[in-house]
Amino acid sequence: MSAPAGEVDASSARVVTAAALSVAPGVVGRPLAGPWRRLAAMVADIGVVGLLSLLSTPLLGLGTGLMLCVLLGNDARSPLALKAARWTCRLLGAGIIGLSLLGMGHTSLLKSRGLDLEILTGRAQHPARAQTVYVAPEASPAELRTATNRLQQQVKALKEELDNREQAGRSWIYQARSFTGAMGVTFGWSGVYFTLIVGIWRGRTVGKFLFRTRAVNLNGRELTFFDAFIRHGGYIAGVAMGLLGFARLLWEPNRQAVEDRIAGTVVVRD
Repeated sequence: MSAPAGEVDASSARVVTAAALSVAPGVVGRPLAGPWRRLAAMVADIGVVGLLSLLSTPLLGLGTGLMLCVLLGNDARSPLALKAARWTCRLLGAGIIGLSLLGMGHTSLLKSRGLDLEILTGRAQHPARAQTVYVAPEASPAELRTATNRLQQQVKALKEELDNREQAGRSWIYQARSFTGAMGVTFGWSGVYFTLIVGIWRGRTVGKFLFRTRAVNLNGRELTFFDAFIRHGGYIAGVAMGLLGFARLLWEPNRQAVEDRIAGTVVVRD
């Protein structure tokens, strides 16, 4: 028997259900986190992400690979399409972890740029860059010959360095480091941090832990890694909106900023 006009057969199509839109009784009545708490927690989290950004690219690759491995959970009752996507992410994550481990043996754990890590890494400045050849306007023929010889030595040293880099560029180790670097640009430490930490700590980050706040699902379910990943996407959307999306918590009844609206969460005092 066909469904009456204007109605949808629930057996053949998905329909809007109250359960998808309702707020769980356990969430109703919980005290919301104030704007100052949320701001202070975010400042602390930005500081943590800044410190993480000092770590080398292979470590970021490890974090990205781990994030992909756990992103879609492990529920055995999941639909076939979700299981296929889950295993695709796991295989990609395992590959990234393997390439990152391969690159870790040939780089330091901290980035050398932005910090003076010569003492820790043992890598000194190249001699060709450290030496400066100066020729005075009234230089004698002997001084000119000496300066010419030094310049020739520098050119030879730079050519050898370029040859070594070209040979390294053909190796698997170099390709692994380049690939993990590209993955780091794609996801970044913020994505890894706000996905893994929020998923592991069930809605908390370092900043939220310090200021006793927690992000919770409106439907009462435990916050998953995928929920945390979607919520991080809300942060990106808020930045793209010129930070106006974050200001919503000042007038929203449930103090939901753009990341909360996207992920279906609220931030409460913990």
